[in-house]
Amino acid sequence: MLTLEPLVHRDALCVAIRGRMSAAAYQSLSQFTDRRYSKRLRCFYIRYTAEALKDLHSVLCTHDEIKLQGFDASCSLLDAPLAKHAVIIPPTYADKLVRMRYSKATYDNYMIQFRMFLMYIHPTPVEQINERIVHNYMLYLVNEKKVSPATQNQAINAIKFYLEQVMEGERRVYYTERPRKEWKLPVVLSNDEVKTLFYHTDNVKHRAIMFLFYSSGLRMSELLHLKWIDLDPGRKLIYVRCGKGKKDRRTILSPLAYDYLTHYKGIYSTNEWVFEGVRGGPYTARSVNNMIKRNARRAGIEKNISAHTLRHSFATHMLEGGADLRYIQALLGHESSKTTERYTHITQTGLDKLHSPLDVLMVAEGGKGIVNKEI
Repeated sequence: MLTLEPLVHRDALCVAIRGRMSAAAYQSLSQFTDRRYSKRLRCFYIRYTAEALKDLHSVLCTHDEIKLQGFDASCSLLDAPLAKHAVIIPPTYADKLVRMRYSKATYDNYMIQFRMFLMYIHPTPVEQINERIVHNYMLYLVNEKKVSPATQNQAINAIKFYLEQVMEGERRVYYTERPRKEWKLPVVLSNDEVKTLFYHTDNVKHRAIMFLFYSSGLRMSELLHLKWIDLDPGRKLIYVRCGKGKKDRRTILSPLAYDYLTHYKGIYSTNEWVFEGVRGGPYTARSVNNMIKRNARRAGIEKNISAHTLRHSFATHMLEGGADLRYIQALLGHESSKTTERYTHITQTGLDKLHSPLDVLMVAEGGKGIVNKEI
């Protein structure tokens, strides 16, 4: 017997499919393109709507005995508090994002943040959003959810997109204050740490990925969508197509990195994309970051690093090598020079010539005696 029951997974209401499934039922389940399997929960699941549940029930009951748990005979949800997880974003919202050609990352972020907002205001209709509701939601994010300023800004942008772009409302009606941005120095690896990371990476494909991150300063999305035709070894350039802000740019192609890419291509025989996933198509960002973190642990690097750390390390080491800040800005694709200037706060250039006043004091006659004296 199969049991269909409500499941809240990743802040969305789903239908969990539990029990031993026959081969015929498993094959029938494949027609549901949004089906997913959770290793942690050990079950298949789909996003809940009454229509989706009816379709699932009618398909599976022809092969196995089905029990509805938490739903009534009409496939409606019995548990009222769970209903907020079944909110549906108006189709016009997603359509507008697509028509305005927002990137996939921005599309996904806006959809997630706006859905979280709709869950918060449930059962208030989306047409009744006002300034007070938005302000209360901001307080909820800060005081209860304790989100970062960046996440709070994403939530504001997602709500404002609906009100300004979809509903074409007036800006003054739903103005809300922006949180103060955090100013953090990026995590950067030393030269020795980069060498150690490369040394402890045995997989040729993984090493080729890290070589390219560190040698060219690419963003994650730029590397994942890099094609072989974008590499120009003759001019030692990489052409970044439609980077952040949908802008093209060029960055440097290391001859050493390109030689290793040629070696990698001879082993993996990729076609269009430089780095392809197991099933074809571009590699996934999660796979890349998991790989880098795994090899960092093997290398004994305790810093919390990701693919972006290699981009930060590229910029910092270029600056320490004497490269002009304006060139680094162009290579990284920064719109503002202020974004690039933060690397001046972490470079060691000049700092190695400075001495702490404590060291100067202790060099003075009799100073070492103070250090060696027990307190």
